Amino acid sequence: MTDETDADEERVAVSMEITGSYDEVMSKLDTTASAGPSLGPLNADVERLLETVVRINGGTRSAIAEQLPADMSVAFDAEAVVETMQVLERYGLVVLEGNTWKPGPELER
Repeated sequence: MTDETDADEERVAVSMEITGSYDEVMSKLDTTASAGPSLGPLNADVERLLETVVRINGGTRSAIAEQLPADMSVAFDAEAVVETMQVLERYGLVVLEGNTWKPGPELER
């Protein structure tokens, strides 16, 4: 395997050789093979939660839970909103002011 990096640009070129029988090589290249649980539903729900916080310009845990779309992957009650918001707060995506969750500095960029 070789790496080439151009110092003047932020480009990287990677070359790789995979050898073996056709089936072995194709199984290594197969992106549909499950390497574990998919985070797609989690990512989608968190994005919708953040979109809701931005849309309503913040709110209490109950107000946010009431405004969430009904077709999310899992049901979010007020307690689930708080648990998720606490994680998002660590990333600067939301802030807690009193009892109101608001968009954080990372969302305001």
